[in-house]
Amino acid sequence: MPASAPAFACFHLTPPNEGTAQTYWAFFQIMAATIRRTCPAAEIHLLTNTSSDVPDGLDCDQVFRHNTTRSQKECFERLMVEEVECWQAYFASDLFQEATVLIDVDLLVQKDPFDLFDGEFDIGLTYTDDPALHPFNSGVIFVDPSRPAVISRYFDRAVERVKSYGPEFQEWYGDQMAIAALLDDPDYSEASPAVIDQTKDDLNYRLWPTEQWNYSLPLDAENKPIFMVAAEPGVLHFKGARKGLMLRYAVEILGFDAVEDASVAGGWKISGPV
Repeated sequence: MPASAPAFACFHLTPPNEGTAQTYWAFFQIMAATIRRTCPAAEIHLLTNTSSDVPDGLDCDQVFRHNTTRSQKECFERLMVEEVECWQAYFASDLFQEATVLIDVDLLVQKDPFDLFDGEFDIGLTYTDDPALHPFNSGVIFVDPSRPAVISRYFDRAVERVKSYGPEFQEWYGDQMAIAALLDDPDYSEASPAVIDQTKDDLNYRLWPTEQWNYSLPLDAENKPIFMVAAEPGVLHFKGARKGLMLRYAVEILGFDAVEDASVAGGWKISGPV
């Protein structure tokens, strides 16, 4: 059934390794719990493909499956292509009716992002001023439904870009490279931490600093994540080694309860304040 509420749409494919798969479903459940608390009116959509196994009892309202004839191994060898093709199909479907936030599985939602939608942008991105990183992080993308044809063209072009890259970038980082390429590979290394409005190819962008809506905990001198309270960002992204801190943050900082339970999706029963 078409969505009648704003939605968080999370792309995720089941990893071939069973233990890794269970861990990532646990991330999904923790993420979903923060959404239910922070944005109770929003739906949660899982974006996946027909080669992925989805556990019973997963906390989501819709499972959108993109058709594939490839094996799990083949899908992971071209993961970025699978992702952008799934995005493309999802935004061409009846599920895209309301304001939508594309998200990664390894994040926690601390504030309601739907207050950001004002009809003045089509695509919202989060940018970094660190020249060592890609200009944008694809873990959080805001998509407004007001101009569906414009949105469709945007994701068509993203798919074309990722497919044009070599195998190594079709597997990793190709999505972020394509997002940047569609804005002529901007450099924000000297930008102030401000919200930026920009128009390119008849598409209206709004850009937020990652510190506001896609924040990752800092790393120490040995590239190990530092556990700390980060109350101001609307979204916390536990990318890379930070994933090991995601459950701890949800419990110790956000006040959720987590109990190991092999009978539930992800192996952890997540409950707590609403």
